[in-house]
Amino acid sequence: MKRFGILLIIFIICCAGSATSYAMKINIDPARAEVVLKPGEEKTGVVTVLNYDEESPVHVRAYVQDLVYLPDGSNDFLPVGSTPWSLGDAVKIGPTEFDIPVGKQEQVRYVVSLSKEAKGGRYGVIFFETATPPSEFRRVGATVNVRLGTILLVTVEGTSVFKAKLTGMSVDAKDKDKAVEISCMVYNDSNILIRPSGTVKIIDEKKTEVATIDVNKEKAGILPQTNRKFSVKSKEKLPKGNYFAQLVLDYGGEALLGAQSSFAIQ
Repeated sequence: MKRFGILLIIFIICCAGSATSYAMKINIDPARAEVVLKPGEEKTGVVTVLNYDEESPVHVRAYVQDLVYLPDGSNDFLPVGSTPWSLGDAVKIGPTEFDIPVGKQEQVRYVVSLSKEAKGGRYGVIFFETATPPSEFRRVGATVNVRLGTILLVTVEGTSVFKAKLTGMSVDAKDKDKAVEISCMVYNDSNILIRPSGTVKIIDEKKTEVATIDVNKEKAGILPQTNRKFSVKSKEKLPKGNYFAQLVLDYGGEALLGAQSSFAIQ
């Protein structure tokens, strides 16, 4: 069987006198779709929704929401049109409501169509939401909603503008018995999602490099006009002394982002 990627599942359980719950067994593929198109161009893609439950059919409702990455790295979702990077009416999906028999799958088609004036990136999520059938409500005494989403990342070819800046850097070295933690805040002033990554080098007072730590090795993204915080820790505790941390990040622009902060281990 083809492997299906799960982006997220949100269970909303409203108990009605029973501790037993019923979980819908569905998957989606892909969990993320990246679409690159020229201004005025149209492209089509497909998300497959699989019901791998051996007993019950499922009823699914599909819809689009805006995607938000919060500064701490968690996700949020808002009604379409809530963000500057919203897909808005540039994406159409269908079918938007359907039933999937036991062990079967349904393909939902999405069409991305941008105007000739479109620039930068557009971002959202296609959600697939289902609920336990009424008969299951009576059997288990609980209502369970399952929501899975496909992240949709749209880039308008040849229109990307890359701009970013460091808005803060800090070093937590107060506790000599713990590893040093270095944090930075990056603001994305681009018109497209960026994935800054790089290193922090820790250098002692003899100008000897004692540690190199990868920053955002997973290439987590920052949406346009938003901040995101990245934090890393040294693998080992440092001996007493004076140090400074050198941060360098590559976000895709012409220049790298860099900062330096001194600290002491007492």
